[in-house]
Amino acid sequence: MRYQKWYQKHTSPLEGKVAVVTGGNSGIGFHAARGFLSLGAEVVLACRNKTKAEAACERLLAEFPHAVVSYMPVDLSSFALIDAFAAELGQRHEKIDIFLHCAGVYYPRETHTADGYPMTEGVNFYGTVRLAEAVLPQLDRTARMVFTTSLVDRFGKDARRAGEGEGYAAYARSKHLLSAYVMQKAAKRGKNEPIFVATHPGITATDLLAPEKTTHKPLFSRLGHAFLYIFTHSPEKAALTAVFAAAGDVENGACIGPRGLFGISGYPHRTRFCPSVRRRAARPLENITKK
Repeated sequence: MRYQKWYQKHTSPLEGKVAVVTGGNSGIGFHAARGFLSLGAEVVLACRNKTKAEAACERLLAEFPHAVVSYMPVDLSSFALIDAFAAELGQRHEKIDIFLHCAGVYYPRETHTADGYPMTEGVNFYGTVRLAEAVLPQLDRTARMVFTTSLVDRFGKDARRAGEGEGYAAYARSKHLLSAYVMQKAAKRGKNEPIFVATHPGITATDLLAPEKTTHKPLFSRLGHAFLYIFTHSPEKAALTAVFAAAGDVENGACIGPRGLFGISGYPHRTRFCPSVRRRAARPLENITKK
């Protein structure tokens, strides 16, 4: 692997551990899964698209032929499917050591989730939190629950404004709320409970803006990806923040991001949640785990 020396210096072995990665079939999730496999973990790719997930498993096994990699279906736009995934996960594995939340949407084609939430917030926040709460009892007491947030969480607002639809504002709001959730859970963590960690990858080119996933025009997506490839770091390097959060020396409630200018790119380091997220975390969030 390209960053093998960095792995050796900054992470611990994961032999005998089980890591679940949502959105692990591509982008940051895929490269984080590669990192976990290189450290000896068993990896479960939790994805919505079966064809892409199975193809990702084949790619990983081609690189790590002696590894244990599997796929389980999960759709964060449906609470019922999230709960079904959590139940099946508990049947397959006695305990989970790492749960990395990477799945998300931006400018989605669908407008609402099965439970009536606007799609971006419904997947990136409500669905992610529902999944975290559903699988939390299955995590080992030394486990880590890692959430992929975003640099734009500082620009998110508490509530949707009149006339706002899907797009940047909804994405920023979903990450703003997710970061606040991580802070709240970390603050309430018991002594023998898993730690909660947030990580943001900076800016990188993944398929989040792929034409088949979004309402953007294909030309916009191609130009956007070309810009990102030139001026930001690769998905493989961006995934180092997630790997460090899961296997590095981090504490409960940590926020991990790139150390470069404005947090856009670079190797991982410990950073801080922005002031607006800290203020939001000081107030109750909506209880969605029982809806």
